[in-house]
Amino acid sequence: MKIAVSSLSERPTTLQGTFAPKELELVAVRVQFRDPVQVSATVSRMQEDVLAQGKASTKAHVECSRCLEDVEVDLAGEFEALYVTATGRFAKRMGHPDFAGGDQRVNFYSELTVDLSDEIRQCILLALPIKPLCRPDCAGLCPQCGRNRNEGPCGCKEDAEDDLWAKLRAIIPPGNGKG
Repeated sequence: MKIAVSSLSERPTTLQGTFAPKELELVAVRVQFRDPVQVSATVSRMQEDVLAQGKASTKAHVECSRCLEDVEVDLAGEFEALYVTATGRFAKRMGHPDFAGGDQRVNFYSELTVDLSDEIRQCILLALPIKPLCRPDCAGLCPQCGRNRNEGPCGCKEDAEDDLWAKLRAIIPPGNGKG
C-alpha cells in the first residue's frame, strides 16, 4: 500500500483497501493465505513526516497442532508507524534505519512515497495463533497408529504412564530406605 506523501494534507486521511496476499508478500510456514486482506488506515502528514495507524484483517488456512486437519482462522491486527525522511534531522540523529521507539516504529523513506506493506504484513503475521486448534477439545492423533482420535477410537492399547521412580523403587523398596 504505497501512499504519495505530497497527496496528504495535515488533516488525517482515512484510506481503505483490499489486497491480495501476494501483493503484501504474506508467507508463513504451513499457512495458506487464500482470502484478500482488508485494510483500513488513517494517515496524517506532519510537515515531512507521516504517521500511519490502521487495522488489517484476513483469513488463513492452517493445520491444527494436534490432529493436523485444515483449520480456517480469522486474523486481525493493528499497526502504527511513523515515517520520516531519510535525509531529515531525525534520521541524522538516529543514525540508522528502522529505529524502534517504544510501541511505535520509526521508518525512513527516501522516495516521495511511503509503503505500508511491511507494517500490514507484520500485523497479520503476528496475529497467527502459535498453536492453532480445530476445536478446543481436539483429541489429536494416536501416537501409535496415527489415526485421528476426533473420528473415533482406534483400538490401540494405551501405554501405562511412565513411572520415573519405578527403577529406583525396584532397588530400594518403600520403607527400607530409612537409616
